[in-house]
Amino acid sequence: MNRTPAFALLAVASALVLTSCSNGSDAAAPTVTVTADQGSGGQSSAAPAPTGGGSDTASTWETAVAAATTAESSAGGRAIELDQEDDGTWEVHVAAGDREVEVRVSADGSTVDSSRDDDDGLDDEDRAALDSAVTTLADAIRIAAAQNPSGAGIDDVTLDDEDGTWAWEVGFRDDVDVYVSAADGAILRTDR
Repeated sequence: MNRTPAFALLAVASALVLTSCSNGSDAAAPTVTVTADQGSGGQSSAAPAPTGGGSDTASTWETAVAAATTAESSAGGRAIELDQEDDGTWEVHVAAGDREVEVRVSADGSTVDSSRDDDDGLDDEDRAALDSAVTTLADAIRIAAAQNPSGAGIDDVTLDDEDGTWAWEVGFRDDVDVYVSAADGAILRTDR
């Protein structure tokens, strides 16, 4: 059985994200290929990398990934929830030890606007879900984007219990929700 290590998948996906940034040319959109291990066999899907269309960079999936990683770096933990606000900025909840930190990130995903500890802290259920998650929030966005090539921007991402399986629910602005297994990155379902 051929298994692709998670770090190799992440490295390939990151390289594809970097190469998909617009350089002003009229070249065709790159293709993103995501492989997720599903027990006895893997699932592979290829789709044109979403570009977000137009100049609204705050709504692209690449910007959502940047916002998540910026928040994680600032708070020193792992992102567990992401939401794009009406003004285009990002609200990212990060688990840092036993704390839950709410980080506000700029619309382009590059800078932290503010950060504060959530008064309730991280509950035991969220901690258990995050501890069992191999797939990160940023990885889930990349995987879901390959399943929804419309180029619609990310609206929100949450870690939810889907019939006993922890999954990242990635919501797009075109009302498509893609459920990505937190355990192995497999697509559980797509709601259109």
